[in-house]
Amino acid sequence: MRLITVTTAYPAQGGLELVAARLVEEFAQRGIEVHWISSDTEVTPPDFGQQVRHFPIRTWNIIERLTQLPYPLWSPLSLPYLWRAIGAADAVHIHEHLYAGSIAALLIARLRHRPVIITQHMGALGLPNRTLTVLYESGAKTLGRILFPLAARTVFISANVRHFFRQDANPRSCLIFNGTDTELFSAAPGQSSSRQKLGIPAEAKVVLFVGRFVRKKGLRILRQLAQRHPEVFWMIIGSGPENPQDWGLSNVRVYGRVNHDNLPDHYRAADLLLLPSAGEGFPLVVQEALCCGTGVLSTDEVGSACPPASEMIRTCTTPRDGFDVNTWSQALNDALSDSDYMQSREARSRAARALWSWNSCAEAYLRLFREIIPDVPR
Repeated sequence: MRLITVTTAYPAQGGLELVAARLVEEFAQRGIEVHWISSDTEVTPPDFGQQVRHFPIRTWNIIERLTQLPYPLWSPLSLPYLWRAIGAADAVHIHEHLYAGSIAALLIARLRHRPVIITQHMGALGLPNRTLTVLYESGAKTLGRILFPLAARTVFISANVRHFFRQDANPRSCLIFNGTDTELFSAAPGQSSSRQKLGIPAEAKVVLFVGRFVRKKGLRILRQLAQRHPEVFWMIIGSGPENPQDWGLSNVRVYGRVNHDNLPDHYRAADLLLLPSAGEGFPLVVQEALCCGTGVLSTDEVGSACPPASEMIRTCTTPRDGFDVNTWSQALNDALSDSDYMQSREARSRAARALWSWNSCAEAYLRLFREIIPDVPR
C-alpha cells in the first residue's frame, strides 16, 4: 500500500502535526510506503528509508503573520508534483479540510480517481470578535458540506467536532480518538522527582500551559489568572507571536519549545494543565497530561469531546466575546483545592492510558483504508 499524507505543517509544535507524524510512523512499521507532503514553514523531518519520504512545498505564510491564524498558501508550482504523486498512490490521507493545500490535494485525488480519508481535528473556533467567529464557522461548515462528500471517509477526532459539522448520522463518518505514547507519558517516576529535576519548589501549587502562543489558545485568560494568583507557579511551554515573557510576572516561567520526549517531566511536575482555548477538538496535550496523572482544567467543549474521559477533566465555560475571568479564577481555585482530585494521579494515569494507544488508533485507520482501496486484502 502506498499512501499520501497531507498536512499544513511538519511537526514542530502543533498537536495535529504530531498526530500525523505518529500515524505515519505506525503505518511505516506495518510496511506501508508513505509520502508526506506539507509546507516548508518548519524543519523537514529526515526520510525514513524508502518507507517514509517527505516533500516540503514552497509556502507563503503571510496570513499567519498578519492575523495569527496559521494558513499557509502553497505555490502553484507545486500542482504538477501533486498531480504525479497522488496519481502514483493508492490513497490520500488529508489532515484538516480547511487549508488550501488540503483542498488542492482532495480535488486532484478526485480527478486521479484516488480515494481520500479526511481527518478533521478542528470544529468551532474562538476568534477575536463575534463577527469573525461567525464568518469562520459558516465558512468551515459550508466547505465541509462541499468537501466531505468528495472523500471516501471522514474521521473526526472528537464527538464535539463531529457534532459541529452535523455528521453524527453520516454512515461515511466515524470517530477515531488520537492515540498517546502510553510508555512515554505515565505517572512514573512521580511529581517530586520531576520537580527536583526542573528546579520547582516541592510545595508549590503548579499550573502548566502547553500550546501555541496565540489568542485562540486563551493567552489573555492565562495572563489575567497569573496576575490574580501570584501564589501559583506557572509553567508555560510553546511558541508563537504572543510572548508571555513580556508579562513581567515573577511567578511565570516560560520554557519556549520543549522536545516532545522531555514533556512528561513538565506534566508530572504540574498539579494542573490549564487550557482555556476555544475551537478545540480533543487536544493531544490533554491526553498526554491525563496519562501522566496531571489534573486538567479546560473548557466544557473539551470536557465533552471524549465521553469516556469526561470525568477526569474539570471544566469551565468556553471563552467567547466578553468572557468573565472571574469564572475561570473560581474554577482554578476549585480544582486546586479539590484534594481528592489532586491526589488521584495514579488512578487517573491508569484510566487514561487504558483509553488510548497508537496501535489501536493506527489499526482503525488501516481498516478504513482497506475498505476504500480496491484490490487490497481485507
